[in-house]
Amino acid sequence: MAEVLAKAGAAFTVLDDVHFFSAGLEAKELTGHFTTEFGGRHLSVFPIDHELRYLMPFADPERTIEYLKRFEGRDAALVMADDGEKFGLWPKTHDLVYKRRWLDRMLELIGKNSSWLETAHFSDCLDGSASKGLVYLPATSYHELSQWALPVGPSHSLETLWKGTDDGTRRFLRGGYFRNFFSKYPESNNLYRKMLRVSAQVAAAGGAGSDSLWKAQCNCGYWHGVFGGVYLPHIRKAIFTNLIDAAKAAGAGGQAGGFELKEEDWDADGRPELLAETGNAAFYLAPAKGGGLFEWDYAPRSVNFSAVVSRRPESYHNGGAESIVVSEKAGRLEGDFKKHLFYDWHRRMSLLDHFLRPGTKLAEVKKAAYGELGDFVLAEYGWTAAREPNCLKITLARDGALWEGEKSSPVRVEKDVRLFADGSWSAGYRVTNSGAEKIPAWFAPELVFSFSNASVCHEGEKKEVTSARFDDPVSGGLELEFSRPVLLWAFSLETVSRSEEGIEKTYQGSVILPVLKQELGPGETLEFSLTVRPV
Repeated sequence: MAEVLAKAGAAFTVLDDVHFFSAGLEAKELTGHFTTEFGGRHLSVFPIDHELRYLMPFADPERTIEYLKRFEGRDAALVMADDGEKFGLWPKTHDLVYKRRWLDRMLELIGKNSSWLETAHFSDCLDGSASKGLVYLPATSYHELSQWALPVGPSHSLETLWKGTDDGTRRFLRGGYFRNFFSKYPESNNLYRKMLRVSAQVAAAGGAGSDSLWKAQCNCGYWHGVFGGVYLPHIRKAIFTNLIDAAKAAGAGGQAGGFELKEEDWDADGRPELLAETGNAAFYLAPAKGGGLFEWDYAPRSVNFSAVVSRRPESYHNGGAESIVVSEKAGRLEGDFKKHLFYDWHRRMSLLDHFLRPGTKLAEVKKAAYGELGDFVLAEYGWTAAREPNCLKITLARDGALWEGEKSSPVRVEKDVRLFADGSWSAGYRVTNSGAEKIPAWFAPELVFSFSNASVCHEGEKKEVTSARFDDPVSGGLELEFSRPVLLWAFSLETVSRSEEGIEKTYQGSVILPVLKQELGPGETLEFSLTVRPV
């Protein structure tokens, strides 16, 4: 980064002091700016003072002055750089900073102590004092973020280790790296990969769409710590909206009448995905993950109908990671939230093929506490593609099995996914019993849509359904059609995550399951199709 920033014309940057501690420097040395370099390009770096970050604005202004007084007469430059949100946007901070006059009092005290205390711009420090020396800083971040980036188990282990060490040792304890969020949250990785793809499209178009691309590079929706981050649907969807707008401005996807189909390792997991794009829509499928549809962008409305987040464990669900706090004044765990904890055993996306035991209840499926009989949801499907007069057809097929204990029954699932240039799509299923015994399982392909609120799709079940319509005041309407009457199940996908104010239950989207209760004898085939279209 030093080389990149220097080439871009930057003279300096600021970094958390943990970078300097990790490089072996002592706190008493971090009273000015340093020089780092890469490839012969130099960059000045200011360490952010950890104590000032936590004193301001949560402690009385007098305590901040007392801390600064320790450095009187030492020609020291201390840096306070932090989120602007903590000065009025975080819970209770507006009252603290303005109504209770923290800001006024702080400025008054700075003025009263001006005989020894001076405020300065970074450029003043660069011009007025020499560098304190050459440093090479590791890629890291403040301790809390390095903990948030870890999976639940290692996060707890790091917390235990952290509490059992002193300050002199803690500097060398590192958790995860920021990019671990892309592996921890597939949805975050999806955002990141989409951003990279659109960034390349914008560059190829001479910069057309840059403003929307830059908006989409707001980091808030790509990670999760004490704040909602990737769990906040309005931020996540806004990123997708701006990415779709940027792609449209760059002319990505070709003409509205035809598709570009590419096979590439979209998410860098070593297995290819299928990316089908046209002027009106983008459809991304994962043959190696159940043949699921994990992104459906509808360009006329600049919306990704698949922008949901799955329910997964977090360290604070079991009372861990208690170090993850904003301050004593900004939020705590609320009530009996554990009764709302349900965890998905797979990433939520459309066209995942479920086989359920007869008698399964909707409530069991909602809680992910049912028995999955098939081995199709996370398994690899073969695929072929063909262009038809009005669509692109992708056929996905798998020879798998249904399991009851140690006993298996061979089953073949084929689905013809037709992608239409107007942004609609359909899936035609052929489910064949390849074995010699009757199969009693229920077949239920999954559909997932990121509606703006739970009232768009009411939870429950309806019998003998051949069509359904969902009118979203934000993203517009969707219509489903089924080739035969189905039992239609629907439930809200709600995550339990931590925010500035405590634990929140957040609506992420709706899961819809057309359930077909048809037993298949040896050699018999169930044929069924569904169509999804914006209206």
